[in-house]
Amino acid sequence: MQLVEGRLVLSPTDLTKHLACPHVTTLDQQVADGRLGPPPAPDADLGATLAAVHGTGHEKAYLESLRADGLSIVEIAPDLDPAGRRAAEAQTLDAMRAGADVVYQASFMDDRWGGQADFLLRTEQPSGLGNWSYDIADTKLARSLKVPALLQMATYAERLTVLQGTAPTNLYVVTGDGERRPWRLLDVSAYARRARVRLERALRDRPVTEAVPVSHCRQCRWSVPCEQGWQAADDVTQVAFLRADHRLALREAGVGTVAALAAAIGPAPTGIGPSAWERMTGQARLQVAERVAGTPSYDLLPPQAGFGLLRLPEPDPGDVYLDFEGDPFAEDGEGREYLAGIGDRHGGFQTLWAHSRAEESALTARLVDLLLARWRAHPGMHVYHYAPYETSALKRLTGRYGVREAELDQLLRGERFVDLYAVVRQGLQISKPSYSIKCLEHFYWGHVRQDGAVSDGLGSVEAYERWLVEHDPAILAQLEAYNRVDVESTAALHRWLEERRDEPTGCVWPAHRCSPGSSSGTAARAGPAGGTSSASRTSTSTSWSATGR
Repeated sequence: MQLVEGRLVLSPTDLTKHLACPHVTTLDQQVADGRLGPPPAPDADLGATLAAVHGTGHEKAYLESLRADGLSIVEIAPDLDPAGRRAAEAQTLDAMRAGADVVYQASFMDDRWGGQADFLLRTEQPSGLGNWSYDIADTKLARSLKVPALLQMATYAERLTVLQGTAPTNLYVVTGDGERRPWRLLDVSAYARRARVRLERALRDRPVTEAVPVSHCRQCRWSVPCEQGWQAADDVTQVAFLRADHRLALREAGVGTVAALAAAIGPAPTGIGPSAWERMTGQARLQVAERVAGTPSYDLLPPQAGFGLLRLPEPDPGDVYLDFEGDPFAEDGEGREYLAGIGDRHGGFQTLWAHSRAEESALTARLVDLLLARWRAHPGMHVYHYAPYETSALKRLTGRYGVREAELDQLLRGERFVDLYAVVRQGLQISKPSYSIKCLEHFYWGHVRQDGAVSDGLGSVEAYERWLVEHDPAILAQLEAYNRVDVESTAALHRWLEERRDEPTGCVWPAHRCSPGSSSGTAARAGPAGGTSSASRTSTSTSWSATGR
């Protein structure tokens, strides 16, 4: 969004941002008008940087493939200055009139919209140019068509239609696998026009908007100021798992802060069910309690057959803990699971590596074989992991390579996999705004893990990307150490959850003796830092070599 000669000139990016979060439009317009300064430059976003690097590489690779096909290519130099953009559009039109096979970085600029399409591809359909015209193609690392990409190209198509005198027939998305996937402009043009009208109306009418957490926050330049605003206002959005519609219902009922939600009593506001109301008020109370006391705490939820702590099978000496490390940018955007770490209840740990498609296929087969052999040796064993990524990855890998599909199905049908995230979500509440495994480490280790050379999932991707270039064995050692801590943390969480089942509101072994009516309610318990209540039985120095209960 840019003010040019007293008019706002928009880009397709402004359009997709508005659809994701209208408040971004409000803020960007205030910056363009000079009523608000731009947000401070955020710290370098590693994920965005990696995506940009791979996206550029994918774009250049497609350009070289067109060149290798012997096509004539005219490249337009990008220019963000308004006058430069108009000159770039004139160069684009000159290349089109000359009948170039490909126009790379084609530039468009009128009184309202401007931008650059990755490619214009010549097609032998008559237009005002002659016996030919052009379709639009953009490169995207994703393997499937995404709405923002189609909206972007449909917006370029409006201007292209004016320049060549006829609408392009197709929009093409060149996905990470190099496939050129067509989409008829007719199928998206009406929606794109309505979307542009919505944006232009918002810029004209200036409706009041507010910051609301959405998926776009992860990539938005305003995310830090918005987050700071929520914290300063104690906005209820900071309550873990609070839905957007529930936030709206709370605000309409006059409950706008975490503190107010924690203090709320009485029936649920309109639009919120009784169970959801009980859950969110309990979560708010825990988060406020940690603010006041400075120590983490948790509530056990009433036992319910088949849920929460009652999802836990009886511990078995053959139990194992699984964690994958993956690089979503490898294999031209298809992704690679380059490391599987497996630990056991006795401190054993091994890794399986994959640095190519062939090795990833072999890793898949070896891992499934290992788990099946473990099951045969220990009929009561289970595979524990945190969140559904590991089972999703195994399903994807066995399907991709056509290996061990029946064997994985055996493990799945035998209910050998146990997602500890589901156990946590259904079995207890913690005093944290996030239920990541790092936050849970406060309860069974008494602290968050110490950061090593690789400290988080995104850092592991960056490290592996460096290894692909440098082939330094020290990097693989760092990645193995990071993965091992993840596996150890999963095992420690499992033991801690088993101990919770011995608490008064939990359930004792054997599991079949438990019943939904075995609890008399919930009671907050301090974490190890608090040193009080039954939670004090949990050692903060739980060792990886412990054999279980």
